[in-house]
Amino acid sequence: MDFKGPYCYTLFLSGEKDKRVLFKKDSNGHETNFKKPVTKSKTPKIYILKAKEKIVYVGYASQSIGTRLGQGIRATGKNGYHGNKWKQVSELELLVFIFDQELKGNKHDDDKPHIALAEAVEAELVFKVRKETGKWPEFQNEIHFNNVRLEKAKEIAREIYGEVSEER
Repeated sequence: MDFKGPYCYTLFLSGEKDKRVLFKKDSNGHETNFKKPVTKSKTPKIYILKAKEKIVYVGYASQSIGTRLGQGIRATGKNGYHGNKWKQVSELELLVFIFDQELKGNKHDDDKPHIALAEAVEAELVFKVRKETGKWPEFQNEIHFNNVRLEKAKEIAREIYGEVSEER
């Protein structure tokens, strides 16, 4: 799988602890909404959140990035899910990398190798942050470990890390 990116946004969050909202998104200094390709569903994405120039979270999503972030922001603890820890930060930089593979969805068997590779990239990227900085990303809750196409996953993670560690 090839990928494109980063697609860059600055996110502004506000509100009380259990009522956080994403109230504004900027791209290149202009207020905007998320746009294709980050809004495409059934498309693997690696997204990175940075606060004060530090990578604080690495995630995988196949749905629209707006949907994925919204789930993590709006969660209040119902059913045990409290959402993403990063939702308490007021300003974050979002960098999204889009893989060129459209998924069939509904947990189709043909999707499994593509999802596994993207999740391996997520894990390798989180590990790369740890290796380079001496710390795990501050708000990282979990990573999906697997050894699917490990050398390819490491190669992609190195490339992405090289791009995001040089950002601003």
